[in-house]
Amino acid sequence: MINANLERDILQYGLLVCICYELYQTFMSFLPTLRADLALLNIFISIFLLFLYILSQRHGAHPLLLLALHLLVMGGFTFFWKNFGGLAGTVPSLLCVYTSFIMVCSHGWARWSIIGTVALTLVAYLEFPGVLGMSTYFEPDKIEPTQRMVDYLIAAALLVIVTIYMKRKFLFYRKQVKRRYRQLGQIAETLHEQNRELATRQEETRAINENLESMVEARAHEAEVKNQELSEYAFINAHMLRAPLCRMIGLLNLMEKDATTELAEDISRLKKITQEIDARVKEINAVVS
Repeated sequence: MINANLERDILQYGLLVCICYELYQTFMSFLPTLRADLALLNIFISIFLLFLYILSQRHGAHPLLLLALHLLVMGGFTFFWKNFGGLAGTVPSLLCVYTSFIMVCSHGWARWSIIGTVALTLVAYLEFPGVLGMSTYFEPDKIEPTQRMVDYLIAAALLVIVTIYMKRKFLFYRKQVKRRYRQLGQIAETLHEQNRELATRQEETRAINENLESMVEARAHEAEVKNQELSEYAFINAHMLRAPLCRMIGLLNLMEKDATTELAEDISRLKKITQEIDARVKEINAVVS
């Protein structure tokens, strides 16, 4: 996405530069004498470039606009090659600038299609000058010294401007990349902190689980000791306590048979008390057994 935006920005910038250059050529067509055909051509090219610049604001039109611009540029190069000295003129230097421009504002099939046609067109310029009505591809007599100097200055200025623009764009996108890296670093640091906190929580949970196991074992051992004590108590209660009590109940039964009326009531009360004690002992045995 960033690469596509950069290529579109460079294309728009190149179109603006071409429009300015064509306006300059239009102005020069009136000096020192009016050359109507050249003036009309430059005006038409300027209008077409402006139309392409307006279309370049739309998303998805980038490769088609490049091809349309390329057809226009190659037509202009052919015209200037024929009328301004061929290889002796400024078209070769402008072709170098144009090729550099294509390399940085296109990719994929569009880039290689344009570069391929530029190479084929240049070969045709050099090998078949007669097709363009030229006696040779090198005709310095068609060049005005002042115009050539101005064109070279313009080509050099274009290279400097493109270089400065590319540097600024590079610095701008590098700042964006640094900012993204900084954001990613902060996210990574946050994730690292969360992972460390999670590891601490896991360690705490493991320690709690281990402590819980030891607590369960201690409670189980304590319950086992209590059960043992209760079993011993139940044994003492069932045998050592009830045995004398049973003997006491038996003696009271015997005494009740031979007792007088006055003693019978006392014996009956004692018998009732021992029976209650025996019942409580049985209840205790039932609970602790």
